[in-house]
Amino acid sequence: MASSSITLITTGGTIGSSIESESVNVTQGQQQLQLHVQDICQHNKITLKTRAVFNKNSEDLTPSDWLSLINAISDEIDSGCDKIIITHGTDTMAYTAVAIALCFRKRPLKIVLTGSCFTLDHPESDVTANLLGAFTTIGEATINNGVYVSFLNADKQTEVFDALDIKPMAYDELAFRAAFNQPLGVFGAQQNNYQAYPRSNQPHPLGITVNPAEITTQAVEASRQRIVQISCYPGMNATQLCAGLEAGSCVIINLYHSGTGPSLAEENSLLEVIQLRADLTFLLTPLPSRYITKPYSATVTLMRAGAHLFQDIQPHALYVLMVLGFSSGWSLQQLLAELKPHLQPMPTP
Repeated sequence: MASSSITLITTGGTIGSSIESESVNVTQGQQQLQLHVQDICQHNKITLKTRAVFNKNSEDLTPSDWLSLINAISDEIDSGCDKIIITHGTDTMAYTAVAIALCFRKRPLKIVLTGSCFTLDHPESDVTANLLGAFTTIGEATINNGVYVSFLNADKQTEVFDALDIKPMAYDELAFRAAFNQPLGVFGAQQNNYQAYPRSNQPHPLGITVNPAEITTQAVEASRQRIVQISCYPGMNATQLCAGLEAGSCVIINLYHSGTGPSLAEENSLLEVIQLRADLTFLLTPLPSRYITKPYSATVTLMRAGAHLFQDIQPHALYVLMVLGFSSGWSLQQLLAELKPHLQPMPTP
């Protein structure tokens, strides 16, 4: 592994936790992780600066924590660093990865996020392998500047993902996946021989970037109050779900996998709420255009009631985009205009 100067930013998560008597605890593992990283760097002749931004389980992170991390990255960039590794919990890594990508993916630097499914002291620990995979990813010359996630797959190989493509892990998964199952590439089991995967039938990329210098904690806190994210489920009571929302709020609806949502004209249905709550903006996502070339009639019904339907933007990515967009001073109309390549046009009657 080539010698290189890198900043490693720790944030907590399982990779920075330890097993205690009754739980996995993030408060005790940080020092163990730091010592382990030092051993890895010494063995592989890596010059490394470490920095702890916070020490939390990722399920407890809020958009304000994204901003703390974004500001730390900006500080490192200002000091001349152009290679940054971030250790992070797996539960909300996909959200944080999108936030970082929206701020930095077009800058001349490389950022790699990684984590682990098991702690350092667990008998099946994947901490070392994922750390080595992150170092290998950051040093791979054929991987361009950008924001990535690297993580072991089921075959114990390190896969590399674009930060905007990664999916949140399902409850029974021990590895990340990419949208349409298209990671960028994979390293061999010995962290070598990087193989880039062919990219075919890729949807329109998310082209929006935000300026982190324009975002304040106060703006983030105000923005998160305007946005909620809910999932479709059979028999959902949309009136109850939306009852406490103030006028001007955005409601992101996680559709079913084929881009559909309940469209029956029933009391308390999603359709009724969209029709009655004109003071709210309903954003439907995602419509997977690679498989669904035209929306189903149920989704068209929701669109005609006033909802906006988006192609190929995962719900978590749309949530992060709206929070950071509003925090940057963008209006809803400006954000919708920027998202026009992903906005499904209203079908003709």
